Amino acid sequence: MSETQKIFDAFVTAGYDPDKPDKVSAAAGVAHKSLVPVAGMPMAWHVVQALGECERVGEIVVVGIEPGEIDFGTAVHHVPNQPSLWASQNAGLRKLQELNAEDRYLLALSADSALLTGEIIDRFIDACEPLTLEAYWGIIRKDVMVAAFPDSKRTYLRLREGAFCSSDLYLGRLSAGLRIQERIRYFIEHRKNVVSLVWKLGLPTLFKFVTRRLEIEDIVDFAHRFAELRGRPVVLPIAEAGMDVDKPEQLAQVEAYLRRNPDHPANSRWRGAVS
Repeated sequence: MSETQKIFDAFVTAGYDPDKPDKVSAAAGVAHKSLVPVAGMPMAWHVVQALGECERVGEIVVVGIEPGEIDFGTAVHHVPNQPSLWASQNAGLRKLQELNAEDRYLLALSADSALLTGEIIDRFIDACEPLTLEAYWGIIRKDVMVAAFPDSKRTYLRLREGAFCSSDLYLGRLSAGLRIQERIRYFIEHRKNVVSLVWKLGLPTLFKFVTRRLEIEDIVDFAHRFAELRGRPVVLPIAEAGMDVDKPEQLAQVEAYLRRNPDHPANSRWRGAVS
């Protein structure tokens, strides 16, 4: 790693609502989704290993996994479980602020992105550089997702440049994350309802969305007007970055993918963990 490369602290959201068991953990017979095994190890474990594979990652915070619940094999900071995605990301952000109050760029990831690797995280950071904005988030073209995971049933936003789904990779300044917490809460609560989000931009933008004339620059405008945030999406040609596990059938697709791709790091990481 060159001296000019930055070190990015990261947090992983693994929180869950104990009163709302999800189908993935129920099918796997574990307490919550982050513990569901993929290639013999919990999903959250794989995400932390991916961060460890990236030389540019510094401190790692995991929200929702109790100490001793998973042996990550590396140093992590534990934050107690939070009942919602927004509460989890808020708690992760504030823990990193507690560890180091200096304003800096941080990585945010989800514990159910079991196919992440250090290389993918590196490529995401590269796509965000030279880091002139406050925030960046990864998006993936539909044709890239469908080619690798034809039955993933991701939610896609149709833009003039094509149809895109989100990844669970985010990079942003600590100060920006703290500033927009309440706006982020609305976005997270409505993330599955694209029309509700577009409505926030007003009727002209909603008309562009309905007539499929919405562009990536409109998303940049949305971030600026809705959240007062200077940020933009970055297009990643990496389907694995967009394949999270929300349903049992998606878990089956991830497992099938790993059988087709024996060289993927998830298939061999466990050997180091038990050696």
